[in-house]
Amino acid sequence: MFNKLTNKNLGIVFAVLLILFAVLMLWDGQKGERTFRDTLVDIDTADVTQILLYPKSQDHKEVRLFNEDGQWKVQLDSERTALVPHSKISNLYTQLMAIVPKRLAARGQDKWTEFQVDSTATRVKVVEGGDTTLDLIIGRFSYQQQPRSMSTFVRLGNDIDIYEVDGFLEMTFNQSANSFRDGSILKGDNTKWNQLSFDYPADSSFQMIKVNNGWTANFTNADSAKTERYFRQITNMTSTEFFDDIDEAQLPAPSYKLTIQNTDGNEFEINGYEIGDRFVIHSSTNPEAYFDGNKNKFKNKIFIGLNSVLP
Repeated sequence: MFNKLTNKNLGIVFAVLLILFAVLMLWDGQKGERTFRDTLVDIDTADVTQILLYPKSQDHKEVRLFNEDGQWKVQLDSERTALVPHSKISNLYTQLMAIVPKRLAARGQDKWTEFQVDSTATRVKVVEGGDTTLDLIIGRFSYQQQPRSMSTFVRLGNDIDIYEVDGFLEMTFNQSANSFRDGSILKGDNTKWNQLSFDYPADSSFQMIKVNNGWTANFTNADSAKTERYFRQITNMTSTEFFDDIDEAQLPAPSYKLTIQNTDGNEFEINGYEIGDRFVIHSSTNPEAYFDGNKNKFKNKIFIGLNSVLP
């Protein structure tokens, strides 16, 4: 009887101790360190109405991307906006949805400066309707050679914890407003081109015509390697250097003009305007934008001379 009573009492004592241990662990966990987040980004891309960036490269001046009647735009100043290609918004979504914590890097505000997740960092906010559903602070970049990997330290705006995530997020989010605009100078498939007309001042104009599988330039066989290199150079050419003060009604006649004809009968053109010390490039494939032709030598890359394609 004594042994049975003792075993029973021991069982009761053990059960009570186990319950007390569980309660103490739960209480200590709530009182002390919080749990590790397994999700940092929880947004519904179908409901996003604004993406607000505060890039450190722009001294944290707000870059506002917003959806207006199904079309994404970027705010340039208090009055002007510009269209944003859907592909650039999709890229932002892809980068955001790929942000998953690899590990908890540090805890506490005293670590913010070390990981550069303080007021100097690039910040991203996502707005769905009237609610801010993401406030992400992008900190220091880390590169590891073995195994090769790239990581970024981040934290949420309402949290003190710092997490390490995959990727070089600064490349995507530390950008100016112009980087989100449609910067295409020329769009097209050069395999469909069959004639290029270069209209220049004086007597320097010339034409390139496709004959069978080769090209001629002013009725002389063009160098195939040079021609191919030129086509690759101007196809899908892009820029982030815009002129936003151009009044189309005040533009003079273009000094330089490239007209490209396709096998399907369509044609498009690129015009070059000399306005003071500026060279303005305008393309019919992106009529909203006017580009700085002196930057990156776009003028010389587009409006080449006859000898550039001859043997």
